[in-house]
Amino acid sequence: MASKGKPPEAVQQVPLPTDASSPGLSQRDRIVGDIIKGLYEGRYEPGQRLIEAQLTESYGVSRGPVREALNRLAAMGLVDLMPKRGAKIRILTLDEAIDNLIVVQGLVGIAARLATDRYKVAGGLQRLEAAVTEIMRFDPSVSSGGYAMARDSFYGALTSLAGNTALAHALARIHIHLIRIEFRSILRSIDGRRHRDYVDIAAAVAAGDSARAERAARAHIGRSIVALQAFKSVKSAT
Repeated sequence: MASKGKPPEAVQQVPLPTDASSPGLSQRDRIVGDIIKGLYEGRYEPGQRLIEAQLTESYGVSRGPVREALNRLAAMGLVDLMPKRGAKIRILTLDEAIDNLIVVQGLVGIAARLATDRYKVAGGLQRLEAAVTEIMRFDPSVSSGGYAMARDSFYGALTSLAGNTALAHALARIHIHLIRIEFRSILRSIDGRRHRDYVDIAAAVAAGDSARAERAARAHIGRSIVALQAFKSVKSAT
């Protein structure tokens, strides 16, 4: 039976602030959000070391919030912690990315199906539709922190509407930001379809059509899987 409670703090979406003055964020979440945003903007890169002393100076905070931020990023699977050496942003292999997306495809499909059972929950559908509206403000072919935040808001709204804590926990452990960043050149071929997919998923949820919602969600993630598998086949043949 799906849990109806609020997902624990560990799986809440971390906002990606568009500027350093974003209100309501703890120092930890401000650092986490900016590092993720920095990955999309090229200020941080996969494989880069994150040194505590440099981060405390850059963000003007003590070591406490920096360590909390690094622990949070590690819990999200974005960094590897190295004793006495700080942390390093993870690098995913192509096979790891494909494996992660196969899991995401199942989980997002389940989330969409469960969301249709609860689409009348107060404010849930409105939040999902607002996330789609926000996504439409961005060019899907341009990778940016703002677009990443909008997409995260969509999945956060969908997962919240699904109302299943175990599902939220599982999705929180997927390295989706690293996949988007490391393999953006390969995934560019499906950029033009992304907006239509978000509209289709939200429309199916609003209609209470669980089979259609799950199909649309699985197809959306499936496009990325196919693109990476095709690249792998070409790479293996050369």
